[in-house]
Amino acid sequence: MEQDYYKTLGVSENASAEEIKKAFRSLAKKYHPDKNKGDKRAEGKFKEVSAAYEVLSDSKKKAEYDTMRKYGAFAGAGGRGGFDPGQFSQFWERKGPNGGTFSFRMSSADGFGQFEDILSSMFGGRGGSAESIFENDLHRARPRYAPDLTAELPISFMESINGATRTISVGNTGKKLKVKIPRGIEDGGKIRLAGQGQPGYNGQTNGDLIITVRVMPDQNFERKGNDVYTSVTVSFIDAMKGTRTQVKTLTKTVSLSIPAGTQPGTKMRLKGQGLAIGGKQGDLYVTVNVEIPKNLTEKQRKLLEEWEG
Repeated sequence: MEQDYYKTLGVSENASAEEIKKAFRSLAKKYHPDKNKGDKRAEGKFKEVSAAYEVLSDSKKKAEYDTMRKYGAFAGAGGRGGFDPGQFSQFWERKGPNGGTFSFRMSSADGFGQFEDILSSMFGGRGGSAESIFENDLHRARPRYAPDLTAELPISFMESINGATRTISVGNTGKKLKVKIPRGIEDGGKIRLAGQGQPGYNGQTNGDLIITVRVMPDQNFERKGNDVYTSVTVSFIDAMKGTRTQVKTLTKTVSLSIPAGTQPGTKMRLKGQGLAIGGKQGDLYVTVNVEIPKNLTEKQRKLLEEWEG
């Protein structure tokens, strides 16, 4: 049975991009391998939610996925702009040139006609039935490139900010590749390693390895574009009378002045302390949380009552 990406993330088909991202962050944090060492079930769930987010966070892939769901099949992302039939079980298939197999899953006998436009766009855009397109074009075509391989690479927030170099293993081959993670890459960013995909045959060029980067949630920071968000907590008294507190930025620790009478949830900006990417310097926004005492002594209670009066 095909994976229902909406069900995997626990969102509706009408969920917004922000709702999809929020659901993924929550589930990724829950099932992350670092928090569930040795737990194969958690590892499997992490891969499932990552695969779902890979499709639903990309507007083009999501539109393709939704269209194919409507007609009783799913569209994959294998190869260069093609479908990935390898992940499904029931297909209508034909042998192509050089031993290749081209497969499409049909929901019913009547479903064939629903795919004619899709097939036509894939094989030259000429008119005629899907059957004639298959016979006249597909059998004479030979893909120029071998299929691409896809992989996901989870990285820490600070690795996404500063950049890093990671070594990965490719499939079951034992082959190791160094991957340079560019500074400032965002969640869902792609890294393409040319020629590291499926090997070509009969004159084909090797496919590429396309790596989707997954930035794991950080306990201190959150990023929106070049701006970074964090928070500090001060006591009720300090918020009333004013104080200074230490705040961690991306590169150092600075002293932040909290004015007297600061209200809970106040957001303060540290200009130029965000991320500098693409010629634009971001800022750091600090949300001030005020800690309200849960238990007061009788003396403290009387002082508050006098203050109110």
